[in-house]
Amino acid sequence: MKRDVVRGLGAVGLVLALVGGFRVARTLAFFRVRRVELAGARYLTPAGVARALAIAPGRSVFDGTDSLRERVRGMLGVVEARVARRLPGTIRVTVREAEPVALAPRGGRLVLVDAGGRVLPFDPTRPAADLPLAEADSELAGLLARVREAEPALYGRVERVVRVPPDVAIELDAGRILFRSGVSGEEIRDVSLVADLLARQGRRWRELDARFLPHVVIRGASA
Repeated sequence: MKRDVVRGLGAVGLVLALVGGFRVARTLAFFRVRRVELAGARYLTPAGVARALAIAPGRSVFDGTDSLRERVRGMLGVVEARVARRLPGTIRVTVREAEPVALAPRGGRLVLVDAGGRVLPFDPTRPAADLPLAEADSELAGLLARVREAEPALYGRVERVVRVPPDVAIELDAGRILFRSGVSGEEIRDVSLVADLLARQGRRWRELDARFLPHVVIRGASA
């Protein structure tokens, strides 16, 4: 019984020592935040994230990270963020950015837009964006996102997506494909198979009209 009490007191003493040591460590200059690392970013810059973090001078790496994480999450174009510590004085920020699907004209320049048609605050030259052109429109951007998910190879050939009221069209180097608004990924794959079959046959085409699926109307096809 006495031995159990002694062991219990020893465990309590160890916890108190650790807590005390942690509090002391937070006051040491050795553990002050001196560096911010950024991972997972293609468009965000370490300098931009550091400004959003607004780390106060003298902040310890042992201070809580919840407020830092929320500051990064609040940045436009950030979908998820994690903040971790690396001793002795580094804060590591890992982000998942919103994925741009198109370039859109805006005020005489090109901007990046996401799958919801929202303008992203990213520099399209960092890295150079090789993306289709589209208006900053949720319907057009959503179509591009579905094409990219369903048929990445087809998405890579898209030059522009435009409205053909009440429908939409993607323009390729070979021609254009007409879709109903809200076309599904499965339907996009079906049309892509038709385009691939025509390519294997060596037949050129001007337009594939996929608004009447499961039928695809081929216009301007060579023999």
